[in-house]
Amino acid sequence: MAKIDRNSIKDAQRIFEKLIPESSSRLKVVEFLSNAINYADILNSQKWNLNLDINGQFIRFNVGHEYCIEIKKNEILIICDRTTLKPIMRDLKIPLIFRGHIKKQKIHSKNIDEVPDCLAKTKNSIGCLLPTKGIEKYIDYFITSNKDFIKEAINTCQLPQMREAHSKGVIEYLTKNYSGEVSSPIYELTNLPTIDEFIEDEKLKIKRARKLSKSKRLEKLKKSITKPKRKIVSQFVFQRNPYVVAEVLERANGICEKCGKRAPFLKDIDGSPFLEVHHIIPLAEGGNDTIENAIALCPNCHRHAHYGKKTY
Repeated sequence: MAKIDRNSIKDAQRIFEKLIPESSSRLKVVEFLSNAINYADILNSQKWNLNLDINGQFIRFNVGHEYCIEIKKNEILIICDRTTLKPIMRDLKIPLIFRGHIKKQKIHSKNIDEVPDCLAKTKNSIGCLLPTKGIEKYIDYFITSNKDFIKEAINTCQLPQMREAHSKGVIEYLTKNYSGEVSSPIYELTNLPTIDEFIEDEKLKIKRARKLSKSKRLEKLKKSITKPKRKIVSQFVFQRNPYVVAEVLERANGICEKCGKRAPFLKDIDGSPFLEVHHIIPLAEGGNDTIENAIALCPNCHRHAHYGKKTY
């Protein structure tokens, strides 16, 4: 077979149909993979990629440094979190083989307790090897534990060569065959640094500055420019539901729903109490944009919620 063009939707379609011949199973895998991609993109749009093998042997979804879902001829490997998967699998009869690794050696068993972690960098990771034929009957059982794995894997480092192997063609194919929109990683949309990268770089510089002696810092301050440079960065934002914000603010009626104190000031624009609407389960962690998942906070409690989670 000639080498694959990773940016070609036609090549992506050809390989999907080769690896999963049954149309109903293929469409269900498309749905599962698309949902996993969108979830990883919400967590961190710069730390995932979709690799279409240039020889057409596999399609692999990577999160951070880890592979997450791998589709081969008539089979799929889904990496899950063992702790949330085990109780789900207890009473189910599924044609499933668990996979783990001891260094480079693959360990397979039908018993989840006999298999070590699949990936060294992600604790409690377990590989689930399944035939794709008929997978539409049971693949949904793996959604939660796969997302729990993604949440851990997103914290590992993604290598530049993984980004270079990203396939636009597969994303186009998924978008065409999935009922919703499928995300693209932010590095495919812009070569600008992300706001997260900018903030992390700033934190590192501040950390280094605090390690200097006071005299050293004062010496550097004398040589520093007083007007800060401007830098353009890229950022994904959530389009929040304005009706949720309005309802939560009306419910609070000017009182912080955490500390019970009145809003610290009134806004110049309309004289309304200044409170900020915070999502209890963050949108970036898959939380819903609903009244039930939102709370009105004063600025102090809002900062506490983000930067002092252990004591909030």
